[in-house]
Amino acid sequence: MEYDIDKWDLEDRKDLFEPLNKKNKKDVEGTRDYCDEHEFLYGNHTCEPIWERGTGNLDKYEIIVHPNKTTKRKFVEKRNKKRKHKPKPIKRRD
Repeated sequence: MEYDIDKWDLEDRKDLFEPLNKKNKKDVEGTRDYCDEHEFLYGNHTCEPIWERGTGNLDKYEIIVHPNKTTKRKFVEKRNKKRKHKPKPIKRRD
């Protein structure tokens, strides 16, 4: 099944096709929120966005699997203190 895309749809929303960039505050907050949620859902994982050096575009998310939750907590406390980041509280959906 094919869909017609009007040119005006693409011209108005060029930001839909731009990669996330660390110079854009909204993009940085979004990547951090994604990582916070990932860390909440996967107990012993940590998540870090990796940005390209020259352009500042998001390259990938680096996921680190820690042997247990204690080592993860120590790592997260150290990282959040260094970056002055306080994760938003996430409520588990049942």
